[in-house]
Formats: sequence, structure tokens, C-alpha cells
Amino acid sequence: MKKILTYILIFLTFSCAEKKKESKSDIEIEKNEKALIKTDSTELKAKQIIEIEKSDSLFIDPNDFKYSNLNEFDLRGWYHGKFVDSLKSFSSKEKLIAYFQNERLKGENIYPANYQYFSIQKNDKSEKIITIIEGDESCCQDLHYLIYNSENKLLSDNIVAGTGGDGMWSYDQYGKFVNNSTYILTRIDMEEIELENGGTEIQIDSVITNYRFYKNKPFKKLTEKKFKKTLKDNK
Repeated sequence: MKKILTYILIFLTFSCAEKKKESKSDIEIEKNEKALIKTDSTELKAKQIIEIEKSDSLFIDPNDFKYSNLNEFDLRGWYHGKFVDSLKSFSSKEKLIAYFQNERLKGENIYPANYQYFSIQKNDKSEKIITIIEGDESCCQDLHYLIYNSENKLLSDNIVAGTGGDGMWSYDQYGKFVNNSTYILTRIDMEEIELENGGTEIQIDSVITNYRFYKNKPFKKLTEKKFKKTLKDNK
């Protein structure tokens, strides 16, 4: 009888010890699981931050642009091959829309290949400024000066240079920043007219305009000077 009681006591003691051990193991497992969940959550959060920062930095890729920090803008060498062969064209309409943020670019007659990356003027977190050429196969090329805020929202879009022509008419416009708040734009339009006597007449109209430069709205015209000249070739 004493032996039986002894075995029962030993069995109960062993069972309690095992129960405490299992309970302790369960607590440790639970702690480890919580630690893993916390670690996974931290890693996921860190990954999301990295992805966001990477996405923001890819809004403007410096490798797409040929020039940087320009004060003067002039496309008069376009038809002599000075620019067109060395500039990178757009490959997707989605990127065009992201930069211009204009519904008109969703139209069927908009072709990304007619747009070229030109220059990066500024590429900070607080402000981004780039220039892009918008081309028209039948006529003209205009250089857009685009300014964005820290959230990549377009603040202003201004034409700072251009060139082109159609038939007997052609034009050039070019300009420069004379300081941080003033842009001087010169535009020259030329048209050749056939005269009744078989000769020709070339009419030249020039306009020099001073603009107030704003970062969050279109340029404001300050002063404007117009010039007109006529050249005749009588036969």
C-alpha cells in the first residue's frame, strides 16, 4: 500500500512539473510569435517608406534630359539638326500626362514621339522645374517651362522658346532670365508674299516682351515692344 501511494505521489509530482514546463513553453512561444509579428510589421512599414521615396525620386529621371540649369532658351537650330538627333523622345502617353497634367494629352492625335525631354532646371524635394519640347510634325516646336511643388503637382506651364513654320510663314522665339523674376522673350515672325509683278515681299514682325516670372501661375506681361520691317525683291 505504501508503495502504491509512493508511486502516485511521484506520478503527480512529475505531472505538475511537466505542466509547468508546458505552460512556460507556451508563454515563450506566444512571446516569440508577438515578436515576429512586431518585426514583420516594422519591416513592412520600412519597405513601404522605401517604395514611396523611390517612387517620388522617379518622377524626374535626370538621365532623360540633356541639359541642366539653363538661363537662355533657344530652338533656332532645330531644323539644322542641332537638337532633334540628340534629345530623348517620350515613349508613353502616361508619362506625358504625368508631366503636363492636362486632359488634352489624352486625345487620339497626341503622339509621345513628338515630345522631347530638354532640361532640368531644379530637382529638389520642395520644388521641381523641367523643360519639355512639344512638337508638331506639320508646323512647330514649343518649349514648355514646367514647375511642380513637393507633391509633384503642376503649378505653372509657360512657353519660353519655339520655332517652326508652314508654307511661306515661319517664326522663332527665344529668351533668357535676366534675374530671378524677369524673363525676356523675343519673337520674330516672317512671311513671304508673292507680288503681282512676279517679285516677292518679306514681312518681318518682331516683338520683345518682358515677363514677370511666377512659380505658381503663368508669366505676367510687363512691357512689350513691337517692330515691323518689309523687304521687297522686285523682278
